[in-house]
Amino acid sequence: MVRHKEFDPDTAVTDAMAVFWERGYEATSVHDLVERTGVGRRSMYDTFGDKHSLYLRALDRYIGDVEAGYEEKTSAAPDGLSAIRSAFDLLLQSPADDFRGCLVVNSSTELGPSDDEVAQRLSRHQDVSREMLSAQIRRGRRDGSVTDRIDPETAVAVAYNAWLGVRVQVRARTPRDQILHDVEKLLSLLNGSRT
Repeated sequence: MVRHKEFDPDTAVTDAMAVFWERGYEATSVHDLVERTGVGRRSMYDTFGDKHSLYLRALDRYIGDVEAGYEEKTSAAPDGLSAIRSAFDLLLQSPADDFRGCLVVNSSTELGPSDDEVAQRLSRHQDVSREMLSAQIRRGRRDGSVTDRIDPETAVAVAYNAWLGVRVQVRARTPRDQILHDVEKLLSLLNGSRT
């Protein structure tokens, strides 16, 4: 008789993602993962392999969720500039006292320099993020919400670096009103406003 798993692997990955996000990779023990997920150590190894394999699954889940959020928010926006605003809003949707930051940024600083599998995922996600901003800047130039007085390549570089900066600022406990102020300045620049 075949035994069925007594837990939902998708839920376990989500729970593991939360632990890695809160504590980081190195500070998370297998015991921490067992405690949070409720999955026994043997079942965890049988299902996911080792801690690193589970981390990769959790990082993939996080990146997939973030990228799905981009698609949902930007496609619902009425114009390019509004889509860019919506994308930045996604970065700030956590409560102001949630300082976990972005799991991608956390992974970049902790594992990116030394872990090729993590670095490959992060690089691909950075490409997706940059292309998302580039597509919305092109869209905004077509619909008139983004100025044509700034070279598109420069606009993408500025927006992308602000995008990364916001993700770091959340982790660095920068006051939310300061981050919002900076995002508004970026949007005014992209719009060509003189305010």
